[in-house]
Amino acid sequence: MKIKYTLLITLIGILLGFIGGSFGAIAVLGCLALVTGAVIVLCEPCIAVCFLAGYGVIDWILRLLSPSLASIWDEAFLLGLVLLWIYKWIFKRSKDGKLSGFKTAPLDLPIIIYICTMLFVLILNTQDYKLSLEGFRAIIQYTLWYFVVLQLVDGKKDAKLITSVFVCICAIMAVHGVIQFAIGVEMPAGWVDQNEAGVRTRVFSILTSPNIFGSLLALASPMAIALALSSTKVKGRVLYSLMALVMLASLVFTFSRGAWIAFAVAAAFYILLKDKRLLVPGIILAVLVVVLVPSVGNRISYMLSPEYIESSLKGGRLVRWITGVRLLSFYPWLGVGLGNFGGAVAMNHEMQILLDADYVKTFYMDNYFLKTAVESGIVGLSSFVLVMYCVIINGCRTIKRAVSPVSKELAVGITAGLSGVITHNFVENVFETPLMASLFWIFAAVLMSIWNYEYNKQMETVK
Repeated sequence: MKIKYTLLITLIGILLGFIGGSFGAIAVLGCLALVTGAVIVLCEPCIAVCFLAGYGVIDWILRLLSPSLASIWDEAFLLGLVLLWIYKWIFKRSKDGKLSGFKTAPLDLPIIIYICTMLFVLILNTQDYKLSLEGFRAIIQYTLWYFVVLQLVDGKKDAKLITSVFVCICAIMAVHGVIQFAIGVEMPAGWVDQNEAGVRTRVFSILTSPNIFGSLLALASPMAIALALSSTKVKGRVLYSLMALVMLASLVFTFSRGAWIAFAVAAAFYILLKDKRLLVPGIILAVLVVVLVPSVGNRISYMLSPEYIESSLKGGRLVRWITGVRLLSFYPWLGVGLGNFGGAVAMNHEMQILLDADYVKTFYMDNYFLKTAVESGIVGLSSFVLVMYCVIINGCRTIKRAVSPVSKELAVGITAGLSGVITHNFVENVFETPLMASLFWIFAAVLMSIWNYEYNKQMETVK
């Protein structure tokens, strides 16, 4: 055995020497970092999922350095995780010496039904298979993270690590957002209605939209609170509490009404799942924020004003939603076809749909539920609503099943965050962005890994 290790070290030394002589010391360091990372990931597969928690940062860096690589890195990473899962399945053993088996969870079947339904719509209702296939990929590809991550995450320890990494990254982005607000970062004129006063800037950190940044913070904030409450050390509680506060401040500075609504629902879910007695104080606190922070109050009151409604009916959400409902009434069961209207695929192809003897140019629907209904009809919408319902109901079941305080707190925080993202999709195409769609399904998998861990633990106790 010693001879084998000696030969292996010698070969590695020769290889690194060759690389250093041919490409320089930087190449050697790069190879060492790559090999070290590979060894760590092979020993602890959940580390790879921790990298995914920094999806937004990775995507931002790659778009700065290599736009061509930025367009394919997530697909390559997904393939890498599949290979890692296969490695884990074959070689990695659990503590009792058994091979790592295939894990299942209650959310598996609803997602499979959703995928099969969209495939059914694709087959039966398409005029351009290339376009519809692109639309199908844009909808379904990100659900695949769920199946792979579920196999790589083992129990509450992995779940806490991944959640902690995600919360820390979002907290750093939130600090950046607060700095943007302090310096009054420049923003496009279209981000605020011309008739609206009191908004001097909207923060977005390294993302391209304050609405998506707000959605990210609405997802992360309940998790930060859960980590603060589950921490056994005072330092941990203080640190995560500060992270939650800076996230909430940055969320306010996005001035995204949709993200505010998303967080309000997430907070309500958290309180209802944690302690219903906190609901009234929570409502009072929300009212105080609206009253005492003029910019927040003005933005909400403007949304209810006749000027906003008139503007929205001319070229905003209301006219888009009315058009979407009209299209659904003309194409009720299977819709106009995947990728044909209301989303990024249709926008990229400059699609037009016949409505009332006239062609309507596509636009972003600003309501992912309605966009799904228009493209896939009542059939597709029903499967999407079903899977969203199952995410929440299985989150609640995970909380009920969880015995350990850490598992319970994490399940509450993740379920609340996911409920916020689902809510935001009623007023925004949140799932049209790879970042939010990926993170949603990643944390749905983390939530189900907690369920799987608690279920197996209880089954062992029964035996």
